[in-house]
Amino acid sequence: MNKLSQKIDLVTGGGTGIGRAIALELAKNGAEVVIVGRSEKTLQESASRHSSIHYIIADIMKSEDIASTLSEINQRFGQLDILVNNAGIAPLTPIEHVNLVDYDNTFNLNVRALIDISAQSIPFLRESKGNIVNITSGLVNNPMPMNSIYTASKAAVLSLTRTWAKELASHRIRVNSVASGAVKTPLYDKLGLSAEDATNYEHAVTQVVPLGRFGEAEEIAAVVAFIASNDASYVTGAHYAVDGGFGI
Repeated sequence: MNKLSQKIDLVTGGGTGIGRAIALELAKNGAEVVIVGRSEKTLQESASRHSSIHYIIADIMKSEDIASTLSEINQRFGQLDILVNNAGIAPLTPIEHVNLVDYDNTFNLNVRALIDISAQSIPFLRESKGNIVNITSGLVNNPMPMNSIYTASKAAVLSLTRTWAKELASHRIRVNSVASGAVKTPLYDKLGLSAEDATNYEHAVTQVVPLGRFGEAEEIAAVVAFIASNDASYVTGAHYAVDGGFGI
């Protein structure tokens, strides 16, 4: 029996990369998965991978888009069981060159939008005794140069995860996080590195990761599926590192 059968899941940033892999893994495990994002093309590409993946075009940095998304899910499926907060951006900038617009964009998406969609989802998750899975980063436990803004945003998400786990336990809502290690995704491509810098970055990753390689999006997705399922029914407030040992 599929471990997520009859579950309705919402995955932010499900159009590409880790979000796409998570959506597919959840669908393979029996869930009906709704992915949200701003690009219809990438959302369609993700949805085409499984008949149980559905998409809604929405900007989660807009509260009204979140409200309409949740309303549509409720009208179509009558419930929401799992929220996976995956959407995020990761600027790679030395602190002396930080553009505060980049700071605002990072915290608005990685933290503010995550808080907004989680808060608006609580009435549905309370009804279903569902759960939230937040995607953080291995950098939270092992910070690296030029990642201070991104790392700070993900550290905030970890703090939210642990606080909400305690706050929502009385409602039987579980809240956990998955710390992703270095994974080659479109997010990685958007770092704006030159070919030489990209090569140097890849070499540096293989040197600092004990397993000596980049991770695969599917490896992150498998852990998310476990945490979201009833197999992890006694797990809340946990922070699972899927980073090749980077955070040790």
